[in-house]
Amino acid sequence: MEPMRWKIKTDIIENVSLNIGEYSSIYNEYITQEEDILEVINCYFQKRNSNKKEVTIFDEINQEDVSFSSYQSFIFSHEMIEKEHSLAASTIMAKKLNRLMKDTVEIEGYFNSINVMLEDMIGLLDCELPIRPKYFDYKAFIKLLSFEYELAKDYSRLIVRLEQMIPLLIEELNKQTNNQTLLIYYYPEANLSPKEQVRFANLLKSLPVTIIVLTGSSQFLSENLSTMNYIRESTQMITDEFIDNLIWEAPLIYEREEVIGSLERFIRTYQPKFELNPTISNYRLHEIMLFEEIDLYVGVRFMAHIRQNFELDIQYNQLSKPIQTYLMTYDTE
Repeated sequence: MEPMRWKIKTDIIENVSLNIGEYSSIYNEYITQEEDILEVINCYFQKRNSNKKEVTIFDEINQEDVSFSSYQSFIFSHEMIEKEHSLAASTIMAKKLNRLMKDTVEIEGYFNSINVMLEDMIGLLDCELPIRPKYFDYKAFIKLLSFEYELAKDYSRLIVRLEQMIPLLIEELNKQTNNQTLLIYYYPEANLSPKEQVRFANLLKSLPVTIIVLTGSSQFLSENLSTMNYIRESTQMITDEFIDNLIWEAPLIYEREEVIGSLERFIRTYQPKFELNPTISNYRLHEIMLFEEIDLYVGVRFMAHIRQNFELDIQYNQLSKPIQTYLMTYDTE
């Protein structure tokens, strides 16, 4: 899937651009209500009750509208996944079981036999009450089911339940949507240890669906800039225009790949520190530590670009003159 850049236009929220790919991440920024943006997207990609009359999504890269029928969207969270274990009628798992049974010809014969037996049982009762058994069908059968996990695995752990359940849900959604599933996942890092976050991120990135993750953890960020999103005051901070300016206005000559690689590393490593008004240093332990000249330039330039307060603690004698001059424009001490 080639990267896209969706320009979302609507009166419901302020217009905003999103970088979209097979796996896209939106970092949860403290001012922006990213959930509002994702709710608009989710409502747009619905077969019924779509907000297509109030919303336009335009792919700025391919210069074409994105049709509401391009995807069918679903919002997941850990809480939603846990509710799937109830097998309530509205759950995806209940619909999956219903479909599997209807695809099995012999099942109908079993239901007919059970209903005949129920009628016979009522006939055996010495009772004049006008009663009869309810018809036993797919829904009635599913209500009798419950999950009974193997003792060999620790199903008390959330990560284990997620790893078992989510692939089954995605398989069913892809059947329902003819492989046009758009999955929006809210805060996948919730209640998971750092090691479990790595496991779960690997699972999400392997799913055969288009997925947008809203996260506050660097473990769930996209691998490259073309599918990363950082939105401040309804403005996308990761844009081609910014990257071009980052290269053209650099105090030293850098290759495009070098600059992009440096920015990807900076965001993936330090994004959780951005909102802490961090200190950036090249020699001392601080929130953000950058030692290569290109990383110092890129990191400082990005922090200025997103209008985030920060301080510098720099040992200038280790740096070339052009980098010294550039950094000093941001050094308030």
